[in-house]
Amino acid sequence: MSMGGAGMMEPYREHLRMVGELYDLRQRWLCDWEATLDDLAEVEARIDGHLQALGRGGEAALAVALIEAAPQGPWTFYALVALACRLHRFAIVRVPLLELEVYCEEPTDERAAASLRQAVADALVHHLAGDAAELVAEALRDAGPHVASVLATCVGARGWVVAADDLRDAAARECADRAAVLRALGQLPGTVPGAVLAEVRCGDPVVARAAAVAALRSGEASVLDRLAHRKRAPWAILPVAMGGGPAMGTWLMEAAQGEEPAQALLALGVFGDPRGLEVLVEQLRTEAHAEAAALGLFLITGARLGMEDDAESEAVDERACDRAWTALEGSGISTEPVAWSRWLAEHGERLRPGQRHRLGRLAGPHTDLDVLSMALPLWLRRYLADEFVIRYGVQWSYEPDLPVVQQREIIEQVRSRLDDPRMRFIDGEWYFQGRLAPIEGAAAPRRSGRPKA
Repeated sequence: MSMGGAGMMEPYREHLRMVGELYDLRQRWLCDWEATLDDLAEVEARIDGHLQALGRGGEAALAVALIEAAPQGPWTFYALVALACRLHRFAIVRVPLLELEVYCEEPTDERAAASLRQAVADALVHHLAGDAAELVAEALRDAGPHVASVLATCVGARGWVVAADDLRDAAARECADRAAVLRALGQLPGTVPGAVLAEVRCGDPVVARAAAVAALRSGEASVLDRLAHRKRAPWAILPVAMGGGPAMGTWLMEAAQGEEPAQALLALGVFGDPRGLEVLVEQLRTEAHAEAAALGLFLITGARLGMEDDAESEAVDERACDRAWTALEGSGISTEPVAWSRWLAEHGERLRPGQRHRLGRLAGPHTDLDVLSMALPLWLRRYLADEFVIRYGVQWSYEPDLPVVQQREIIEQVRSRLDDPRMRFIDGEWYFQGRLAPIEGAAAPRRSGRPKA
């Protein structure tokens, strides 16, 4: 290549580098407590600007992206796949998919492999054209274990029912991230097969929980009974909190005082019954459980009580986003029992035991939608988004890591439907798939006469 040709390529490299840096920044901000949706939207707008500039470069820019892409740098794959999607070149998308499979099959650190899968999946979800569903379904049919996970994530997040059969087939094959495939199945209405229900008994707690949530999202109330018989399995507690009725509060409080209470403490917060506040405050006194207990208290009360100069630790960036859920750096949430006891003595009477609360308000679909728009880390908004589907029976294509413009459009569409006078939910009640959850037991929801949202 001539010096002039090399010089012409340099602007493309700069745009690609900026896309990558901004993508990495977006990933970090998604995982912390301080970045708002407005902050994320600004970053996404800047990414879009650089991709538009690359798109004007056409084949020349795409050639540079192909040269620059290296699996050791996930952002380079994000930039390449995003650009290929913008240019409607799915044949080019297959190139990094093949490289991803080869790279991840070699002896590779699983965290590095997961980051690469995530980057490619994000690029597909964010930038692939809506008419590409058939192309993705075709690629899914012969995909290897790692690519299958990536394509499944795309199918689920985009709500592509046309690929449902291929997704079910992929779930029956070997898969590098089975939890991602199960989650995708739960995102498509009516696609949860018996194989997913069988995975609830899986020995891997991450897979078992993903299967349980997928089944609950699809309306499989029988899963609550199965989970109720697994009281000694910590992973089972959170799905119960996301779909169980008021009678489950006693079990959650017992689990929160057991040998492995961390997930149960978070579950008490998701469940939202103020009757669990005493247990949560008590567990603050045990250092190993303090952060999980503080999270539970925050989810019920909305109070933070931390010092204004609390600083965020870089340690959060060094851990996988979904595994840093107990990290409170930057949240402002206090772990001091005295501070919480004082706050509850002053304000606790506003909370109504036996009714469901979210951040200090009686929980209901409007409150829960408001919370999804707050500055909360991705892992927490993902749980709350799943709970919204399970509680209210809303089948939507919302995901908390979608581009912010899309998130807001989906939330407003659902909000306008909830304004329909026929869609009447009682704030503070527990629902399962739009019907009142049972007062006793776990299985059959009460009929409320109210249609699903």
